[in-house]
Amino acid sequence: MTAHGEWRQDLQGRGVHGVSFAEVEVDVETGKVRPVKMVQVQDGGLPLNRLTMESQLNGGMIQSLGMALWEGRVMDSQLGLQLNPGFGDYKLPGSLEMPEFVPIIDDDDKREVVIGIAEACIIPSLGALANAVFNACGVRVRELPITPDKILSGLMGERRSA
Repeated sequence: MTAHGEWRQDLQGRGVHGVSFAEVEVDVETGKVRPVKMVQVQDGGLPLNRLTMESQLNGGMIQSLGMALWEGRVMDSQLGLQLNPGFGDYKLPGSLEMPEFVPIIDDDDKREVVIGIAEACIIPSLGALANAVFNACGVRVRELPITPDKILSGLMGERRSA
């Protein structure tokens, strides 16, 4: 197959915006977080393929789940080496961790340009997940990933100060 294309400068754009919402459940006895639902509203400029854009939003939400809840690098501070460099030692979200995803394309942006969207939705999704954890259990975790030990530590600190 051979194809020829033409670069059109007038279709290139930048300046993306979006917002994310998350619902989680937190088991206060184990500190385990279970994502329930995520909603991502994202500007994508000119939608060339809506299904692909929605899939990209889902992918961005999955990436943010991994970053927020599971993907933690363990570093040797003396040598500067990563101690968990392989996927066998580095937790990624799997099918059993997936919540309900609701990708929404913001059609109010009337710019006739193409804008990248998948990575952009990771940024608000991280904050949405952290805030959802706080709303669920009252613990504000300020360092990712939000792991059970951090939640339990925060809950113990609340009990001591009460």
